[in-house]
Amino acid sequence: MTKMFKILGLTILGIFILSTQSLAKKVRNDMPSVCKYEAKRNFGVSKKSIRTHAVERENSRFVIYGQTPKNTNRALYFKCTFDRRGEYVGIRKTKDTRYASGGQANSHIPKTVKRVCKGEASARWRMRPYDIRIDRTKRVGRNDYVVNLSGRNYRGKCEVSRSGHIYRFRTKYGNNRADNNIPRAAKYACKRQASARWGARPDNIRINHARRVGRDDYIVNLSARYDRAECEVSGNGHIYLFSEY
Repeated sequence: MTKMFKILGLTILGIFILSTQSLAKKVRNDMPSVCKYEAKRNFGVSKKSIRTHAVERENSRFVIYGQTPKNTNRALYFKCTFDRRGEYVGIRKTKDTRYASGGQANSHIPKTVKRVCKGEASARWRMRPYDIRIDRTKRVGRNDYVVNLSGRNYRGKCEVSRSGHIYRFRTKYGNNRADNNIPRAAKYACKRQASARWGARPDNIRINHARRVGRDDYIVNLSARYDRAECEVSGNGHIYLFSEY
């Protein structure tokens, strides 16, 4: 009887191992395709121009490193993260070497690029577009641009495509000091966003630093275990940008 139970136990264990290996193989085969899709969606690049490397295990997660365009040193490098079950968690830019050497300004910047960046700055800074100055513009890819703007005590950096799709907009403020009087709605909104992205309880997410960057706009830096993020949010909890790093 004991021998029979041992045989049965070994059989069940073998089936479990085979099914686990099969699932892991299926997950690993699927992740590069998901990573390419997210790179295309987040960075506005062609899927054919993306190269991804082999899946790697990092702590309790899987990661995939990639670049676009492929087969060149001047590329945007990124990292896709998946949880231990192979479910997509997020993507972040690790390095961008598409900038031309010397970083010279390009006077032939499409009007759409300037207009959408001014419009974004106007909405965030609550200023008229006419009061916002474009200090510098440059092309950083075949169809991507960086626009530096200023107005009153604000400074902004706008990363945008030729068609007017804004990848990222960052604001600096003249009185850019840490501020402990951050509205509760702003903190909670950022914690909820982090909780949804990372699968962690809000109580386990730590606010490392928070500061005011405008009349009623804030930047909140959060972390939880292996995750880090910067959250740009309004005082009433409207999130402008949530970027992981």
